[in-house]
Amino acid sequence: MAFQFTEKRRVSALANLIKAREAHLAGRVPRSARPPNLKHGSFARDLRQSVILLGEDVREYDAHLERFEKVLTPSTERERVIVRRLAEAAWRLIRGYRARAGAQSRRLRQSLESIAPHAPLNTQQVHRLAVHLVDTFHDEDYLLHFVGRLRNQFERLIRLLLVERTGSDQGFRIHTHFKLSPYDLQAPFR
Repeated sequence: MAFQFTEKRRVSALANLIKAREAHLAGRVPRSARPPNLKHGSFARDLRQSVILLGEDVREYDAHLERFEKVLTPSTERERVIVRRLAEAAWRLIRGYRARAGAQSRRLRQSLESIAPHAPLNTQQVHRLAVHLVDTFHDEDYLLHFVGRLRNQFERLIRLLLVERTGSDQGFRIHTHFKLSPYDLQAPFR
């Protein structure tokens, strides 16, 4: 049956919208602890804010940024931005590994808890469990894609830092085949 938008439904929807807006303006609607689109924070624009919203240790994050600045000692504002981006890329990479490890740990615990503890397993049950356990640790496509993107970003930033300090990327290549574009070399970072 097709949905028909009648006058009665329009009036009802408008009344519900007015009630919801009044409740929101009066503060009767509880706000969530974090934005609904923030799941793991790997693509957050403001990484420090995502650290706070995800309940991570802000002092640990600040110390992480400090270590990068202490080791790479940026001398210009552009270098400072590149070094900060390097530190942020490293933090996102570590965050991705932690999130993946947590997900795998939960799946493993659920798999093992779903088995009856007192009954010995027959051959078919052992085979099913083995396939499930291997699958738990084999599902790495998303992580590999995510890690690959961050490694490429990390390498690109290191090359930019080399260009900034020496005038050339010194032929630095590890994982990525991407080359720096003229835009990368000339455009100011924000």
